[in-house]
Amino acid sequence: MSFYNTTHETGAALKESHHRASSQESKILNYFLMSGEPLSPSMILQRMRLDCPITSVRRALTNLTLDNKLVKTDDYSIGIYGKREHLWRLKTEDDFINPDQFSLFGGSK
Repeated sequence: MSFYNTTHETGAALKESHHRASSQESKILNYFLMSGEPLSPSMILQRMRLDCPITSVRRALTNLTLDNKLVKTDDYSIGIYGKREHLWRLKTEDDFINPDQFSLFGGSK
């Protein structure tokens, strides 16, 4: 599910919210494919110049992780609020072959 309807939208508004959230996830996934590096929510928000709350970026990252497209790493960067944020990276074939391997050695690939 791309959009979590916590505001009880209906009809056309609900349909548009689902479309926008799904589109945002596609754009973020494409950005990961182009950048080729691990990224934090703040990095994505700033580099892509998204006009949305950071919570929307976090939602997209969670959904892409649940869809087995991204992996949340054990690495951090400092975000826009001065706090540590996890980095995410693209999921690779190695993750599918041995899903626990990246955490066996204390970090991500």
